[in-house]
Amino acid sequence: MSTIKSSLTIVYEPPFYKAIFERRFDSTYEVSQVNLGPSEPKLTLIYDLVIHHWNKIIFFKQTVCASSVSERKINPKRLQRLAKKSIQYGVGTKAQQTLQKQLECQKVTRQHNRRTRKILDQEKRYKLRQTKKIQKHKGH
Repeated sequence: MSTIKSSLTIVYEPPFYKAIFERRFDSTYEVSQVNLGPSEPKLTLIYDLVIHHWNKIIFFKQTVCASSVSERKINPKRLQRLAKKSIQYGVGTKAQQTLQKQLECQKVTRQHNRRTRKILDQEKRYKLRQTKKIQKHKGH
């Protein structure tokens, strides 16, 4: 009697959440990856993906000899270390890093322009108040 094992892992790889499907039966190991989008996936989306769109998921097959498939339970602390190690990397590709720098530069210029406009506006209001005060003293 053959057993079939499936697992679903949801991983956040900036900027997208990804679902990784794994299937094992006999000596075959299959894996697939589905992009879930930039926001955290809801349970309804995951259920819909598994129940209604399971037949549309394309799995990549790899034959594995039975001895290399480990059925041992992995220590939870080791799992935590492996998960932490797998997500420690920079912010995406070179293009993403360049875009990030460009956005930071635009943010700084926007803040500078806003600050100067605010100062000019304050000076303008101050001068207007002073002229009104002078007009009152003249008696016009």
